[in-house]
Amino acid sequence: MLQKDFLLSRSLGFFVFAGFAIAFPEESLIAASVHAYPKAKEEDHKNDDKTQKKQKYSSIISSSSENITVHSGGVSRPLHNTVNSGALGSRSAFDTPFAVSSVNAATIQARQATDINAVFAQDSSVTIANSGNGAASGASFKIRGLAVDSLNGYKVDGLAIPYWSIDLPVENFESIQMIKGASAFMYGFGAPGGVVNFEIKKPHDATTVSLEAGYRSDAVFRQMIDAGGTLVDQGRLRYRVSFVNEIGNLFNGGTMRRDGVTLAFDGKITNSLKWDASMFFMKTLQEDMINTLSIASNVTSLPSISGRTQLGARGSWKTNDMKVVTAGLTWDINPDWHSRLSYRYSVLDEDFPGTLMTLTDNKGDYHDNAFFIQRQWWYNQIQEVTEGHVDTGVFRHDIVAGISWEHQLYDTDANATTNKVISTGNIFNDIPTLSGHTPADFYHPRLYHYIDYQQIAPFLSDTVSWQNWSLLAGFRYTWYNENDFSPDGTKTASHRNTPVTPVFALTYKIDPGLNIYFSYVRAMQSGGQAGNSNVNRNEVFAPMESSNYELGVKIARKRWSLTGALFRLDSGTGYTNAQNYYMQDGLARYQGVEINGAFAITPRLTLSGGITYLSALYQKASASITGNHVEGTAPLQASAQLHYRVPRVEGLSLDAYFRYVDSMYDGAANTLALPSYRIWDIGANYVIPVGRHHMTFRGMVRNLGGQRYWTTYGNMAALPGDPRTVSLSARIDF
Repeated sequence: MLQKDFLLSRSLGFFVFAGFAIAFPEESLIAASVHAYPKAKEEDHKNDDKTQKKQKYSSIISSSSENITVHSGGVSRPLHNTVNSGALGSRSAFDTPFAVSSVNAATIQARQATDINAVFAQDSSVTIANSGNGAASGASFKIRGLAVDSLNGYKVDGLAIPYWSIDLPVENFESIQMIKGASAFMYGFGAPGGVVNFEIKKPHDATTVSLEAGYRSDAVFRQMIDAGGTLVDQGRLRYRVSFVNEIGNLFNGGTMRRDGVTLAFDGKITNSLKWDASMFFMKTLQEDMINTLSIASNVTSLPSISGRTQLGARGSWKTNDMKVVTAGLTWDINPDWHSRLSYRYSVLDEDFPGTLMTLTDNKGDYHDNAFFIQRQWWYNQIQEVTEGHVDTGVFRHDIVAGISWEHQLYDTDANATTNKVISTGNIFNDIPTLSGHTPADFYHPRLYHYIDYQQIAPFLSDTVSWQNWSLLAGFRYTWYNENDFSPDGTKTASHRNTPVTPVFALTYKIDPGLNIYFSYVRAMQSGGQAGNSNVNRNEVFAPMESSNYELGVKIARKRWSLTGALFRLDSGTGYTNAQNYYMQDGLARYQGVEINGAFAITPRLTLSGGITYLSALYQKASASITGNHVEGTAPLQASAQLHYRVPRVEGLSLDAYFRYVDSMYDGAANTLALPSYRIWDIGANYVIPVGRHHMTFRGMVRNLGGQRYWTTYGNMAALPGDPRTVSLSARIDF
């Protein structure tokens, strides 16, 4: 267990620090309320003294760190944020012919988010699949019913990292972006649900220091430092450092500690040649936490249980150790063209002496198997991208060309234990335990070379613009090489593919704030792997193909914004059959519509939200499941947020969040249905100017009504959703 005296010292440190520090607002909503109605804002002040106070307050906010900087653009500002679109280059979300969500650091802070689920919880196309707060396997979600690829779908600054059953500390990043739909052209092999890109906090010219302390239920304490500035004049050397630590007791009886550090530097070699380097380090320790809850095929209903129920075995633990190092050169060839060369090395080391719980009936009886495993991943990637524009007569060409090389090594444990039952019980009456056993009884890790992947991919795209029309055409040619091995070193399979993955998009911009587009992408993804509970555990399958069609609209106005998309995606898919073998011979079709928007109702009240309808069915599979719903896909989801700036108390804002998730099936056989659920959250933010600085106080209550619900990614596995929790924080920016 975590040392009690260490926890006590952390707790005392938090309360001492909280006595003089606290901070937080949401950039886009503050921008909407401050800038959407300048005349109305003036009417709020009936005398010169109040007006001067307001101007002073706004000036302080604008001059502080980027975390609460106020920008013009109102509710449409998120559509104008720059998105790293891989082989499409950098362009605004508004000009990207795909559905995109981008959440900046200010919003992450305002939502008191500590994992990726909380970052995107208000996106109606996102289905929470796993709890990041109470599960050792980390936060995870589905986009339009499809999981994000753990090995290729998560990026840091546009380059791949291994993201296997972990949580990145979101506090270390200045924005997190989600591109929905098949994205093989932009980023290479990857699951077609979408790509999530974390942007590390970058250096800046102004010298800033921010300190933050936080608390969340049941007794987890957090500290953060964020500092940056210039070390050598005229931008020759700039830096940014961000450190976050969390430690304490969770609501479901587990304990955790996580540390995340980012270091970023950049500078000028010449006026046209710049260099940059960044390092990200993360280490986590989790104790007494469940990894996943498997469900026997005979189970047809799950009992309603609290998220506070302890399902992790006492005595189990898990560590994750990640290192990511990146270096890059950017050459501004001329005002119209620039080129970037990047190198990325990343490694993830996982140790998990734990258990795998299986529910065996509808009453909550279970058996707990030893699940002792070690795994490691190593990634190397080099990428060169050149982008710019040329004019040919009346046509403008925005061209992106480049090449990417990526090598991934995946080692797993030849001595991993999964079949030994070490305890039985009932989730209402018993707490799983390793009593009578020690890790030494089962944990004798022997790593072997499991899979290696290699990709070499040149890519080219051209966006041709004429008046209000633009046509995007591009392709990526990938030389894909995969080798699979058995524990004795024997090569069990080899997969060689040379697919061409094209992208086409036609856009018509009716006016500068109204875009209509149609896009098509064909994609490839690495083959599936049989899970630990399958009979054919660790079997690796051949790559799969998918195609995505999308018709969308994006509207950015002063008082309101709207994005909408009709989509259809056909994807090869895997499933577990009645004999508990993982198979990959199916085709699933995901089609639906999603609408998201925001509206400034008054100068102080903003409403935002969205709704997504999804039909996801097996088109081809075994006879017993053809026509069934794809597991873990909710037909209907909706979200809403109200943001209110309290009059006469400048700096105080209140938020209310709502999320609805429809009933869904867990398992391809569609014999187990999970009930729908509704979640309410409330939050408050209070910013106080102190000289030229500011302090911010934040509070958030999640799952206000204490709703009991289940989350799932399918394949007959589930976890209870998070219970009611409280988060508090304090921040000071210098």
